[in-house]
Amino acid sequence: MDNIKLKIQKLLALSKSSNENEAQNAIMMAQKLLLKHKLSLKEVEDYSKINIDLDSYKTSHKFRGSSWKSNLGSVIANNFGCYMYLETSNSHKVCFYGKSEDVAICNIMLDYAIKCINLNGDKLVKKMKNDKRRKYFKGIKSDYALGFIRGLEERFKTQVSSNKEWGLLLQKEKAVISGYKEFSSGFNLIDVNQEFYKYNDAFELGKKDGSLFDISDKIENEGSEELQISNY
Repeated sequence: MDNIKLKIQKLLALSKSSNENEAQNAIMMAQKLLLKHKLSLKEVEDYSKINIDLDSYKTSHKFRGSSWKSNLGSVIANNFGCYMYLETSNSHKVCFYGKSEDVAICNIMLDYAIKCINLNGDKLVKKMKNDKRRKYFKGIKSDYALGFIRGLEERFKTQVSSNKEWGLLLQKEKAVISGYKEFSSGFNLIDVNQEFYKYNDAFELGKKDGSLFDISDKIENEGSEELQISNY
């Protein structure tokens, strides 16, 4: 474990590089190691000497009206020390605010979770459409997504309850809270909560898949396209 801490220290030092890409890659790798080995920042010697850089990031994920993507973004942000907000014009865009390394992790998590929901949700819709007893299909994927988000949230809670240091690592820091308060001072509140269509079987399947979604594995292997969980 000492070797891991030493590696994180070196990555954090490298994160101050004047080369933007090199600095960002170092920050992301340090955060991955912290998450993978469930280390708190306090356990990494001399981390207090590293400045906290706050950042906001606009993802590529847009939607109109209401969407489960907003629910998903909120759960991820709350569990990785960030805030989720929406940039709104003709559509809504999911955005994150927090420490730059945490924002990067939120973006990776959101991308993979959405890919997983879309893959398995579309397969579920196709399967249920083949059931001739069903006449209506609106909301199947949405209810699967809401279940997935519930399962993912429960997985986060289980991790925190089983490891206090993990919970401290994922909390919003004072600099993030005060920074977001100023950053969001002119924001308007909007309601984009996704309606539950009461496809209970889709919801329960999504909940199971969300609870099995391997967070650290998806971050560690971010180049992989193997996202399928469910067996249909």
